[in-house]
Amino acid sequence: MITSVIFDMDGTIFSTEPIYFKCYQMAAEPMGLKFTFELFESCIGMSVNDSSKLIKSYFGRDVDVKYLYDQCARNVDAYFDSHTVPFKPCAKETIEYFHKRGLKLALATSNVNRWVDKLLEKGGLKGYFSSVVTFDHVDNPKPDPEVYLRSAQNLGADVSQCLAIEDSVAGATAAISAGMRTVVVPDLKQPNSFVRANAFRIYKSLCDMQREMDEVLA
Repeated sequence: MITSVIFDMDGTIFSTEPIYFKCYQMAAEPMGLKFTFELFESCIGMSVNDSSKLIKSYFGRDVDVKYLYDQCARNVDAYFDSHTVPFKPCAKETIEYFHKRGLKLALATSNVNRWVDKLLEKGGLKGYFSSVVTFDHVDNPKPDPEVYLRSAQNLGADVSQCLAIEDSVAGATAAISAGMRTVVVPDLKQPNSFVRANAFRIYKSLCDMQREMDEVLA
């Protein structure tokens, strides 16, 4: 029986990926670079080291990837300070549903503390999560299961009692590898063969999951 629900954040709760893409484009343009959507999509779910290697292979090894990342981060900071980020369809309603049913909720994200805090605060979600584990709290980011195992430990829940909700291949791989029942709602990338074979359910949106909630939580 499911007693705890652990959410990913980017692409699962908030529609942040288009914002990050635009911020990368804005950072790359003064450097004389065109940061394409194909490159951005390829970087999703990668570690910083792996995405850095990919960007260098795309633009050439002399490109200053750290400068690109720093400028992008400044753009993201400015956007989050001045805008409210939209929710993914039915995301807030799903969180509220689980909360009202008395389930323990956690957030397990590859994002950093300062952006997680801003998004949760502006989205009115800070009071819902008993545990928030970010990139800053783990040694091994997704697709390693550490972020999910730590979340379950924080909640005092066995992994078999945890439902994970993810959008990305890396995130779903992490949750499945942690031994959790995993629901996948793809955002930009479709699941690979491992995720398709091991996910509990794959939905087009969280709105679709709500129609099968009793089965998902059984």
